[in-house]
Amino acid sequence: MFKKLALAAAFAVTSSFATWDYFPILDAGKGTVEAGLYYDWDGDWSQAGLKIGGRYTVVPNLELSLQSFGYQFWGENDCSHCGGNDGGDGLRDITLGGRYMIAPNLNVFADINLPIGEDDPDGGVNAPSSDEIAIYAGAQYAALLAPQLMLGTEAGLDWGFEHHDYERGLELHVGAELDYSVMEHGLTPFIGLQLKYRVTDSEDHDHDINNDGDTQINLWLGTNWALNQQMYLTGRLILRSGDMGGDATGLYVGCGVNF
Repeated sequence: MFKKLALAAAFAVTSSFATWDYFPILDAGKGTVEAGLYYDWDGDWSQAGLKIGGRYTVVPNLELSLQSFGYQFWGENDCSHCGGNDGGDGLRDITLGGRYMIAPNLNVFADINLPIGEDDPDGGVNAPSSDEIAIYAGAQYAALLAPQLMLGTEAGLDWGFEHHDYERGLELHVGAELDYSVMEHGLTPFIGLQLKYRVTDSEDHDHDINNDGDTQINLWLGTNWALNQQMYLTGRLILRSGDMGGDATGLYVGCGVNF
């Protein structure tokens, strides 16, 4: 029963917060590919694009993944008082990930962001690429709380390497997601929450920016709909607030195939 529910919960990709999801990995030789459209906005700012990704359990308990690749259609500030800022189209960065299940409900993971996407030479904030190599590593714990209710949790450290004389402060990420599987209808509603906390100051040209203690809260809710044993649809609403990155709202709809 736990494994069957784990497969249903695995449909709930927790937006773009690195790692594929918070739940146990698939059996060896099993995998998933997913593609979807995103739209994020806050006031005069917006961005939209296509994201694709995939994961595959190469040997028992070891999953490798490709996440967040795709193409951004636009990223812009459409306002007269700020002069506008567009040109945020192009290829996105790619995240390569690995998860290893050291116990039936416990994973360790490590993801690396590779800034292969389109960069803005003028330093604009709307470019598809962060222009930053970053490593995110930690552990996950999942538990079956009730016959159709699963909890997945994650804690990790996010470290960005120096680029353009700027180094982002070390971040602690803690998150959890609840998934409820309504198997007779193929639906899995879910809700998740993640807190990001900046542990150390960022540095710009060897000067501290004094932003340690900054936080960000991400809340997402949505549902997955299994069309059959292989194909599923997913959709979610994402809300972001805090000193790190500011406020934003996002929508994501996607389609995936399990194989």
